[in-house]
Amino acid sequence: MSTLDSEGSPTYQAIDSISFKDFSLFEREGTFFLRIENPGRNSRELFNALELLFGFGFSADAITFGRSKPTLIFGSVDSSKLIGLKVSGAVVGEEVVARMEFVSKYGIDVANVTALKGLRYNVDFASFDMLHQGVKGNIAIFANGVVKIAGQLSPLLLDLLEQELPALISGS
Repeated sequence: MSTLDSEGSPTYQAIDSISFKDFSLFEREGTFFLRIENPGRNSRELFNALELLFGFGFSADAITFGRSKPTLIFGSVDSSKLIGLKVSGAVVGEEVVARMEFVSKYGIDVANVTALKGLRYNVDFASFDMLHQGVKGNIAIFANGVVKIAGQLSPLLLDLLEQELPALISGS
C-alpha cells in the first residue's frame, strides 16, 4: 500500500494477506488428479507448492469437455434432463459468430431446437437436473473443465465423476 507522508513523499507499506484453497489430490488407475473446490482466478501459489513437493518438471493439464460428457454419471442415475445449454458457433458464409443460451425447467431436447439445426457450434456450458432414488442433484459442465455439482446427490455425482476421469483423459 502506498501513501504520502507529511512532506508529500510516497511511503510504502506491505500488507500481508491470507488465502486458502480447498483441494483434493487423488489417484485413479495410476494417474494423479487434482480437484480444486471453488477455484479462483489465481492458483499459482498452490501450483508452486505442488512443484516443490513433486519436483521440477511437475505439470498439470485441465480436463476439458469437448463433444464428450461423463457418461458414467448419466448411466448411474434414474433420470437426467438438460435444463441449461450455452453454445457458440460461426454462421458459415456470414462472418458472424452466434452465442445462444437456452434454459428450461422442463428439459431441453437439443434435436428439437430449431435454432441449432444446420449450425456448427461448440457447447460452452450444459446443466443437468438429476434424480436418483428420489434424491435430486444438479451438475453443470463447462467446456473449460469446470464442473459444479449441487444438491443432495453431490457425493454420488462427485464419486461417479472421479471414477470416470481416467476414461475422459484417455479419450481426449
